[in-house]
Amino acid sequence: MKKKNFAILFRRTMAVTIMCMLSSFLIFSQNITVKGKVIDVNKESLIGVTIQVQNTSVGTITDIDGNYILSNVPSNAKLEVSYVGMKSQIIEVGGRTSIDVILETDTELLDEVVVVAYGTQKARSVTGAMSRINTDELVDMPVSNITQKMQGKFAGVQILNNSGEPNGNLSIRVRGQASINAGNNPLVVIDGFPSSSGLETLSPDEIESISILKDAASTTLYGSRAANGVILVTTKQGRSGKTEITFNANYGIQDVSSRGMPDVMNAREFAQFKKEYYEDAQKYEGKTTPVPEQYANPASVSEGTDWYKVLLRTANSQNYNLGLQTGTDVVKSSVNLNYNSTEGTIINSYANRFSVRSNNEFKASDRIIFGMNLSASYIDRQVQDGIGIDRQIIGSAFLMDPALKYKNEDGTYPISYSPPGMFGNANYYLVLRDRQNPAKTIRGTVNTYAQVELAEGLKYRISANADMGNFRQERWVPSYVSGGMFSAPPNPAYGSYNTFNYENWLVENTLTYQKTFNEVHDFDVLLGYSAQKSKDISSSINASNYPSDEIGFFNAAQTKVGSGGKSAWSMLSWLSRFNYEYMNRYILSFSYRRDGSSRFGANARWANFPSFSAGWVASEEGFLKDVNNLSFLKLRASWGKVGNNNIGNYTSIASVNNNNYVLDGTIVPGRQLGNIGNNNLTWETTESWNIGADVSLYKDRVFFMYDYYNKVTNGLLYQIDIPYSSGFSNIQSNIGEFRFWGHEFTLQTKNLTGAFKWSTDFNITFDRNKAVKLGTNDTPIGGYNNQVDYNRTAVGKPLGMFYGYVYDGVYMTQEEYDSQPKHASSTVGTVRMKDINGDKKIDSADKTFIGNPNPDFLYGLTNSFSWNNFDASVVISGSVGNDIMDATYEWTENIDAVFNVRKEVAERWRSVENPGKGNIPRTLTGSTELFRYTNSRWVFDGSYLMVKNLTLGYKVPLKSNPFIKSLRFYLTAQNLLTLTKYPGMNPEVSRSGTGGLSFYGVDHTSYPVSRIYTAGINVSF
Repeated sequence: MKKKNFAILFRRTMAVTIMCMLSSFLIFSQNITVKGKVIDVNKESLIGVTIQVQNTSVGTITDIDGNYILSNVPSNAKLEVSYVGMKSQIIEVGGRTSIDVILETDTELLDEVVVVAYGTQKARSVTGAMSRINTDELVDMPVSNITQKMQGKFAGVQILNNSGEPNGNLSIRVRGQASINAGNNPLVVIDGFPSSSGLETLSPDEIESISILKDAASTTLYGSRAANGVILVTTKQGRSGKTEITFNANYGIQDVSSRGMPDVMNAREFAQFKKEYYEDAQKYEGKTTPVPEQYANPASVSEGTDWYKVLLRTANSQNYNLGLQTGTDVVKSSVNLNYNSTEGTIINSYANRFSVRSNNEFKASDRIIFGMNLSASYIDRQVQDGIGIDRQIIGSAFLMDPALKYKNEDGTYPISYSPPGMFGNANYYLVLRDRQNPAKTIRGTVNTYAQVELAEGLKYRISANADMGNFRQERWVPSYVSGGMFSAPPNPAYGSYNTFNYENWLVENTLTYQKTFNEVHDFDVLLGYSAQKSKDISSSINASNYPSDEIGFFNAAQTKVGSGGKSAWSMLSWLSRFNYEYMNRYILSFSYRRDGSSRFGANARWANFPSFSAGWVASEEGFLKDVNNLSFLKLRASWGKVGNNNIGNYTSIASVNNNNYVLDGTIVPGRQLGNIGNNNLTWETTESWNIGADVSLYKDRVFFMYDYYNKVTNGLLYQIDIPYSSGFSNIQSNIGEFRFWGHEFTLQTKNLTGAFKWSTDFNITFDRNKAVKLGTNDTPIGGYNNQVDYNRTAVGKPLGMFYGYVYDGVYMTQEEYDSQPKHASSTVGTVRMKDINGDKKIDSADKTFIGNPNPDFLYGLTNSFSWNNFDASVVISGSVGNDIMDATYEWTENIDAVFNVRKEVAERWRSVENPGKGNIPRTLTGSTELFRYTNSRWVFDGSYLMVKNLTLGYKVPLKSNPFIKSLRFYLTAQNLLTLTKYPGMNPEVSRSGTGGLSFYGVDHTSYPVSRIYTAGINVSF
């Protein structure tokens, strides 16, 4: 009976409980209307504040009086309240229908901590010139190399995608080139370690932020390596109390736009040209060679083979990244695994990369911290050597007779061709398909550190870093693809095996002290000592005399010749920095580094690199406190010296070469002096000053930054003439000086902040440069030869100017020929160049400056949009005022009929009665060479605007669950649109990238840059 009563009581109790739960659920799950007002701490109404139901698309904005009404709100929902320049709030509705909100000013924007040399600093306190970006702003640009994401993002930084090779490096120039013979690349520092690996080994997904240090004040602590700027890369770290697992994946399709492809003749047009060539030779030169049969009837010839397109394919790319960040009060850890596979749009080219990184930090006590960061990468890559330079593979292919077929009707492939009157050539489809040139690179880094807080604000840190790598390349060229233009296959097969190993270690000890006195005096002091050593060893085996094409490994060859090399360098450094800030408005900073390097002469191994900078946060002054809409104003100024030690390891030391001597009629081996050493050889030094301003307006909705810089690089490494009585004609010395100056503007705006958000980042850079001193006699560099010598650097002129003849048309009539200055090869119908020096004849003395590869200004523009769960972005970059020299004209307008030629050649001068359009001369033997000399006809306006990236994303609204935090899909298009007057394929082309003085701005063919269409997914757990 008791059991029965208990059962009845239990059922009744459960029924009541369930009814209560259902009632509560009904009450709190029903949708209601919420209204209210949003004000700031001064009780002023805020217009355009976003109020959104968390994890949904339901939202609204406040009106002119700060009021809002939000319908269809679940009574148990949470509201997200956000406004630009104010701290966001998350408010539980709890069934309320009226909710007023007070928002506070968000000062974190000014107090944001940014990475600087050897530490961090509040953004408001930075006095040097630097630019920074978080990679979460670049997440939707699925590229294998982070440098591609950086284009158009930084003022004062020129980044050129001058080759579309898979996982290829882009060229980076920070505030102009700084050297003639030393390196021009910026120093890459990864998590505090000046790396030998560069950026190409990093997965973009493992990077947290990138800072570019541009002036001497911000780079001084890297001393002798900082003349070309410094790129600081910070990888992702774990955070206390936060665990997140992310998975990103994307798949892309690549192709090459037909815009700008070589405008050469098809088979019918080329047959007509060849027929006329032979006919003109018979008519005007008395030659008796008949028109070859294959060119005798052009009307019967088809369009033939487009040899450029034969080399191309539609390629695929894929990327997968798994990341884990977690942390407690004791341990913080971040692990990132990435796999990227990219096919090249040129057949049989590819790059596969696998990388892993693990960053870990352990808090042993309140005063002691240990850390260990490990990374490794493996790259398997194949791109044929020299594929896009000169007349090798790409350049030779589109010069082929288009009537030739790359594939026979029976499915076999010809191995060579020898058309009438043309050079022998290989089948370049077969060359690319069957030459093997795989390169494998393994790199690993270790960064360990310990930090001890000796007293309040006083910290000692020791770090030990190592960067190790191995590169190996195995080349195999079978006999049927051995050779090329001028040497058609078959030729003897050959192979090689090359290896390169390096080790780079760095130990640093630093002592820092940070203290605030009386809440108005902030001190930050750094003292440090570092020791670094790098060594490498290389070997090469060249193999020949293979018995067959069956086995391509070098061991099968009958002849093997080996060589090798070994080198090392080391450096010791002292460094210090003193930062002082008074009342959050007056800022002073002094930095100093002293480097000693084994690379320099015994008398000049040590150098000092100081810098000084100051800042004034004027907006903290009382007279500006009440200025409407001014949120922040800082004025900056800096001065400093940095150096360039990229001169090679033994340049200052006299070298000894092998040589044979004859003694008593017998050849005996011996040695001879290779060059004279210079014990005074030292750093190239760059001294610069910078002034700038940072302005924030309208509650941080508008941010503006301006910098003007002026820098002089002196002590440039240069070969100076010495008396021949020394046994040598020159010696390497520090004589040369360049000057650089320019203006940089950055503008960031939040245009719309309501339900539809729109923000814009814009930067524009005006860089200038000139040569001030070159050697002992100011002798110009380059431009002396008539061909393949396109650039000249001369005192008083910008660097790397194009130099050659000024094209002036064709001598159209006898009267023109008789009345105009002439070249030794000139006659009626030949090319006419301008008589620059007025001596009535055309010769090398008439060469002059014909173009400038340096742009008037560079710019970048990024627009970002979001609405509900949709987002979009457009990235644009461009250049204005630079010239490009299309050096392929030297071949494609070779009118000796040995190459395929541009279509315009059909309108050449043939006779007074048939003069063409006056742009292309006649094909008369002995008169065509001048037309192939470097001239202004090859120079074009290289200004361009490129849509680098277009992205559309959608974030899936998810109900609260324990599994997936967020899910987002996106589509992107890269290199989508190019607007330019340059007729070539890539207006960013430059054979020497952004470094060196020769081949800068020269298009000598290159691996084509692809359009990439990608679909991707971002998931966080």
